[in-house]
Amino acid sequence: MLFGLAIIAGCGGGGGGIGTTGGGLSGAPLGPCSVTTSPGTVLYSTTWGNSGGDASQVIQVIDSDGFVLRSDSVNRGGVVASNVTLSNLAAGVHQARALLYSGPNATGTLLGEARMVVDLCSAGPGGAAVNVSTHGSLPPLGVRVSANGLSVPQERIIQYVGTGFNGSFATFLPTNGITWTVNGGVGTVNASGRFTATTVGAGSIQATIPSASVTGLSSVTVTQKQITQTKWTVLVYMNAANDLFSFSDGDVNEMERVASNPNVRFVVQWKQSRDAFGGSSFDGVRRYLVKPDTTSNIQSELVQSNVSDAFGNPLDMGSPQTLRDFITWGKANYPADRYVLVLWNHGNGWRRSPDGQPTSRAFSYDDQYGTSIKTWQTDAALSGQKFDIIAWDCSLMQMLEVAYETKEYADFIAGSEESPPGEGYPYDLVFAGFRDNPDATTRNLSKGFVDGMLNHPPYVTRKITQSVIETAKLPDLAASVSTLGQQLSANLGSVTSAVQSARSTSQSFSPTTTRVYRDLIDLCTILEANSSVPLAVKTASADVRAKAAAAIVWEGHNANSANSRGVSIDFSSSATFTGSTRSDYLQLKFASDTLWDEFLSVAP
Repeated sequence: MLFGLAIIAGCGGGGGGIGTTGGGLSGAPLGPCSVTTSPGTVLYSTTWGNSGGDASQVIQVIDSDGFVLRSDSVNRGGVVASNVTLSNLAAGVHQARALLYSGPNATGTLLGEARMVVDLCSAGPGGAAVNVSTHGSLPPLGVRVSANGLSVPQERIIQYVGTGFNGSFATFLPTNGITWTVNGGVGTVNASGRFTATTVGAGSIQATIPSASVTGLSSVTVTQKQITQTKWTVLVYMNAANDLFSFSDGDVNEMERVASNPNVRFVVQWKQSRDAFGGSSFDGVRRYLVKPDTTSNIQSELVQSNVSDAFGNPLDMGSPQTLRDFITWGKANYPADRYVLVLWNHGNGWRRSPDGQPTSRAFSYDDQYGTSIKTWQTDAALSGQKFDIIAWDCSLMQMLEVAYETKEYADFIAGSEESPPGEGYPYDLVFAGFRDNPDATTRNLSKGFVDGMLNHPPYVTRKITQSVIETAKLPDLAASVSTLGQQLSANLGSVTSAVQSARSTSQSFSPTTTRVYRDLIDLCTILEANSSVPLAVKTASADVRAKAAAAIVWEGHNANSANSRGVSIDFSSSATFTGSTRSDYLQLKFASDTLWDEFLSVAP
């Protein structure tokens, strides 16, 4: 909740007071600086008043995502006033929160809370020092509202901060000490001052302290969204609320390096969770429009921050509905002639991650909530949508079972049979062709996914596979695999040894006792070379290879995964294909449309 607060801001240690007149507090909204700025300092002072000789305070600096950057405390110890310095703070427009307790060391009764906006961007690259003052017993004589005079487009979300003041001091208020309303019908605001712009026009955000009958306003103008159609929009669903978080900043930097063509836009929904991984560079869910930049800093346009659910919690990016909502929002606000959807996370092929294993892999695994999107939930996420390319920046997802599940939603599917490096796609290499020649055919541009992975120097010693599948060819391939499964089942007595040998010698991908993923073409090649395999099985296998080759339009691998050919398949034995594994597999469209699951149920 937001409570009474005050700001005294200056540069290089300077200060000043806030007057008792005027309608609002000018300044930027909470969030990162628009330019790179050195770390700053908050110089906090408090006059204890009649708060009691044993009183104490906890002082925190909190960023726009609600993460505590620095915390300190002070006991009164009988003095009239105290000072606390919080230094080396990451630049940004933050809040400083002071909690006043009746007892020492943050014990006793919580007497009140004050939150103060601290702008550590205002001094530019040299950094800033901001003075903030509170008083422990003065009543509020007025209330001001931060970020006065903003002009924001529709759908922008702004966190406002109320300022209860008495002269130059912030005043402490009880919990729920401020109520919020919007004047002019330009949007909505929740109980904590979070405003969502909805309707074009001029209005104001009003903060009221009912106990003191004082009100403050901050003017806001909501402008029409400027929606333009471009040639390409690349929607990146970047769920970094897991142990891959450290690679996500680098990937956005790579997008910035290739974002110079205005006809090729990158729109990113990006989550990190400091609850799950304290070293994350931010906390919560953000939406960015990527802007060109060659530095190591994120300089893209932050379109929305702290994107939350109806209860104010960060979005669950392991939910199919969250993916669906992002796609709908992205296409509505950044329409294009053609679209790419990049799904960024861990991957586990068609399989779900085992419950209770937060470090295991699944598609879009959100460690904050322990959730993931299952392959058979694709319809829930993508129904009604169509992309020119769906690209899996994940492990193990270039499987026939997965591609078949998504075939209705894209013309081409890019991905890796293997578990690629955690850094994932080198976006600047993958999308260089889009930037340079956006009018090229989708088929030709999709080759960038293969070339980018193979031509990235740091990946020379890593297991690299990448392919692009044309979804129009998948029904024929699935039918051919179904026939192979039927022939294998009909000739079990003759193929037992050959099947077991092919399972143990064909190209495998991150194998475990339960993950039995094999390259489909390599598998068929080995089966056909075995003299014990009946002709009918060999004929069916050869047809699978031909249909797979027709479906795989681009393929590349290095020597570390030498027998990869572009698409894998589950080749479990019946001993493995039981229980929840089988029941999960039966939820796949591939199982419904083919006889492959019948073969896996009896496979030697």
